[in-house]
Amino acid sequence: MALAKASYDRCCKSPDFLRTFYRSFLAACPDAVPRFASTDFELQTKLLRHAIGLLLIFPNQPNKEPNLLSRLAERHSRRDLNIEPVFYGPFVEALITTVKQFDGKCTPTVESAWRETLAPGVAFMKSKH
Repeated sequence: MALAKASYDRCCKSPDFLRTFYRSFLAACPDAVPRFASTDFELQTKLLRHAIGLLLIFPNQPNKEPNLLSRLAERHSRRDLNIEPVFYGPFVEALITTVKQFDGKCTPTVESAWRETLAPGVAFMKSKH
């Protein structure tokens, strides 16, 4: 978790990191494009920055609900934005691709740390769809 968090901190030093992520994600997941048609990306990138931070600390949280992802999961569930679980795979892959571009210290070990750290939060988000 510490490796992924340190990597994220390095990536966030670039103002282009999250914008580049969105370009990569939307290119990899064209079905998501219509969902962003009227999105204020200035606001959205701030929300995403916070959400990724939550995903990175989620594994260290107590295993009870509500938890720090509960509100985010509800917002993304079928009851609100209806973000389908199939979107999370391209989300993670686009994020890892972008991290590799922006973190000059991204090694296979750091990439594995990202994947392992994100997995519990992504699984929680999917389970609440």
